[in-house]
Amino acid sequence: MNFDQKVQLSIIVLLTGLVIVFVMLIFLTYLIKGYSAIIRNIHPDEKTKNIPKAAPAAQKAFVPVPSVEAGIPEETVAVIAAAVYAMYGTSAGKVQSIRRAVQPGRSSWKMAGLLENTRPF
Repeated sequence: MNFDQKVQLSIIVLLTGLVIVFVMLIFLTYLIKGYSAIIRNIHPDEKTKNIPKAAPAAQKAFVPVPSVEAGIPEETVAVIAAAVYAMYGTSAGKVQSIRRAVQPGRSSWKMAGLLENTRPF
């Protein structure tokens, strides 16, 4: 076997290996997504079960003010309530209380980044 044949054989083996690896990765991705969908259908999310249904228009006239920890400005409360409404709409219910989070090791921004980057498919 001369040098040209060895190079040709090496390139064929390399390309075949790359194709097989990527095809299997794609297959595993779809297999995991399918399994996740099956599990999600079997075990519905517990959070969605406890969300109250929309109240009639007559009951919506009274809007309770959320309990807010001292030192949090009204503008911040308004922004938080608007963000909750923008994310979940009327199905999220209402904001009942707002307080500062106390986390000894990580700030809220670090925790949000951690959760964003480790979220499953």
